[in-house]
Amino acid sequence: MVDLDAIRGPAAGTPPVPARVVLLDSACPLENLDEAARLLGEARGAGCRDTLRLVGPCEPEPAGALLAALAARLGGPEQGPAALAWPGATRAPEALAAELGLASPSTGARYLLLPGAALEAVQRRGRLVLADGGEGDARRWWAELLALAAADPRCSLVPEAPGPGVTRLAPGSPWAGPSPGAGELIPARARRLRLPLDFDLLLTVAGEQPAAVGRLAADLVTAADERVASQPAGAARRLALELDGIARAAVARGRDPRSFATLRWVKRLLVAFRDGACAASVRLARQHGPGGGPAPFPLPGRLEVAETGPRERAVLAHGARHSHLVCLSPWSLAPPELGRDALGLLPALACADSISWRRPAAGHDVEWYSEALRFAWAVALRS
Repeated sequence: MVDLDAIRGPAAGTPPVPARVVLLDSACPLENLDEAARLLGEARGAGCRDTLRLVGPCEPEPAGALLAALAARLGGPEQGPAALAWPGATRAPEALAAELGLASPSTGARYLLLPGAALEAVQRRGRLVLADGGEGDARRWWAELLALAAADPRCSLVPEAPGPGVTRLAPGSPWAGPSPGAGELIPARARRLRLPLDFDLLLTVAGEQPAAVGRLAADLVTAADERVASQPAGAARRLALELDGIARAAVARGRDPRSFATLRWVKRLLVAFRDGACAASVRLARQHGPGGGPAPFPLPGRLEVAETGPRERAVLAHGARHSHLVCLSPWSLAPPELGRDALGLLPALACADSISWRRPAAGHDVEWYSEALRFAWAVALRS
């Protein structure tokens, strides 16, 4: 078995930090905040990092007042959630962001959720359906969101995805909101172990052979599952193997990120990694039971099963221990320092079970962010 310490370094022994998402209706009366305050307090008491997601029309002043009242119940603005998420498709996104920022100044990450239909409206210069049921000019709205992102590095734009997100392993488990640290769409009560893995180091250990990469992924899942299983029961099992530095690894090996051959090389290795990880998850489910993960799904008709791939058939028959395994960030495939040269690698996002949407910390301009995000968004919608 591969030694996790050799892959992860000093962070190898870090236990999973549960990520929680708490939903709050923006139309909730101020006197009915007890449930949201209880859930946030419960998450904090359990050592969780939490995201508070506002749903509904989110008018700026009422939403700000609601968040301020909630903060007061929690003990002050400094006791706010680790991350805040709200609908991006609003009439006055700048005014809403300002009100929410005043009410929760200590929030470390701010996620603006983008409805799936918005991408086509932006691309075709059409009209956008807003959260309150009205309409707005999509290009003007997009420019306002980019201005927000340019002014506040804590703001990330997060495309919504139907059902559970990108993964095909958990069709009955919809997401609740973005995770606090990565902006990955997760259920409300996720128990997870996130392993950030450097792709270049993985290839150094396993070589560039897909079979060896798949075996390494299986070993990582088997070892990490023991750590997830040691945590208290009662929450969904989620394990994220997050591959960082994919484009940098390709360039370091003399591959041109603009080349279609490089994209094929990346996808071949990522598919091998994903399939190896999934095979280990299915094997663990057969040995120990799903254990909080996806149970075997009801089998569809014989023809439908026959048309699925080996990975999907194994999950249908035996279940899996983990609902999301391979997590990719668009910026791992197209880092800011490579500019437009690496945008052609973004189709490899289709190899992921989930996507980390939190924007790069620094080193990019808003024009690049706009182009890269829309490309990645299009790939996610097709996956």
